[in-house]
Amino acid sequence: MKICIVRTDKMGDMILTLPIIQGLKEINKDYQIDVVCSSANQKICNQFNSINSIILLQNKFIGIFKTISNLRKKNYDYIFTFSPGIVSILISAFSKSKTKSLMILKSRYKNNYNTKLIELILSKIFFNQYLTINRQLRYSQNKPIHQTKVMMELVTKSGLYLNENTHIKNLFKFKKIYMNTGKLCLIHLSSKWVNKYFSEDNFIHLLENLKKLNINIVMTSDSTSKDVFYKIFEKYDIVTNVDLKNLNVINKVLILDQLNFDNWTSIINLSTYVITPECGCTHIASLSEAKLCVIYDADNAPYMIAEEYAPWNKKYTKIVSNNKNLEKELISFIN
Repeated sequence: MKICIVRTDKMGDMILTLPIIQGLKEINKDYQIDVVCSSANQKICNQFNSINSIILLQNKFIGIFKTISNLRKKNYDYIFTFSPGIVSILISAFSKSKTKSLMILKSRYKNNYNTKLIELILSKIFFNQYLTINRQLRYSQNKPIHQTKVMMELVTKSGLYLNENTHIKNLFKFKKIYMNTGKLCLIHLSSKWVNKYFSEDNFIHLLENLKKLNINIVMTSDSTSKDVFYKIFEKYDIVTNVDLKNLNVINKVLILDQLNFDNWTSIINLSTYVITPECGCTHIASLSEAKLCVIYDADNAPYMIAEEYAPWNKKYTKIVSNNKNLEKELISFIN
């Protein structure tokens, strides 16, 4: 059986798709499962040993044409399009797969039929199976909107069985880093921390109180960090990828600045605690043994986002950003 999965969006979306791949493999280890991925989530695919072949989608006209041509040569039995957008739909529609299945996610903000009209039309023309997820309606009816669960729903609707309770943490390859970290708390410096409810000064106050808990603290950065954390980058020591290989002990507060993927994921895996706003770090941490706390944006449907993008099969603590006791809750999380 040859199966292709189209997942051409972000890293977290790909991680939430891994249980689909592993769940299918646990039913039949001989399934060949290929993934069409984006440059944003290719590194996730590279780490996951249940994927047979990775096809990188280049979002240019020639690249899209080459991807379609490549897929047409492989004659898949099933192709599942889980990513939104016309490009993902077209590369699946013009494949020669015997069964083509499409997931359509209606907006969680607008209850408007026209927002997905083109996708709905194409689904009826080119796809054998499609599943339209009205997130607003489902959430109001207390029905599943979790990304992994609705993908599983489409797979079973298309005639395949999979293990819906699969765990994937032991199948993701973390680079080994030999370092004395002690009890380590990793805080991801997404710009989402700083908002009308929580300032950079609040964040510094939080750090000073966390230091009293006899733990070591590392802060990992991303491309948004320096846009809001001006004082943090002046106050604390900074370690780069080059410096990290000479770092044998962590015994204070450090900023690990713009680590490459292997180093970043490995530090997450070494951590006792991970605190992060909802982002890709959430889902990497869900593959580790770390105790995880996720902070959801109070101004962006936080309870709905939590239902839709919760870490798969991992217990975690969730806090909404407008919580007046945010610092107290985070200190309690560590204790």
